[in-house]
Amino acid sequence: MTTSVLVRGREAETLDREALEALPQETQDVVVSCASGSQRESTWVGVSIGAVLDSVDISPETTHLAVTADDDCHIYVEIADALSGILALEQDGSPLEFPRLVVPDIDGMRSVKNVVEVEAVSLDPQTDPLDLERHPKIDDTGS
Repeated sequence: MTTSVLVRGREAETLDREALEALPQETQDVVVSCASGSQRESTWVGVSIGAVLDSVDISPETTHLAVTADDDCHIYVEIADALSGILALEQDGSPLEFPRLVVPDIDGMRSVKNVVEVEAVSLDPQTDPLDLERHPKIDDTGS
């Protein structure tokens, strides 16, 4: 991994690969569905989202995890779902260059690659998180 991940809650902390690897690691077998329609089950190893967020003191009002990738892709995952996931550092025994958000049973577009920031946020109940998302690779093609 050549980048660090900025983690935001009530506080902020930047975690490099060494810091992420120092946290307890979890293994999850998760099927990721790609936008192309293909599916791939992989064994992912990384840090639980809960452990990542522990260092930044999140608000009890947190509703979503906002995740940003190095290509400016920006998604929201409900916090209850996000807490079942990991920030993966390894896929099928091979280290990833950048961390990846892996959460069981979420849409493949939300399995963000090359994560550079995660933030615990509290959205107003009338706010549709999909309206706040950015998907540059899709948006650029007009799809």
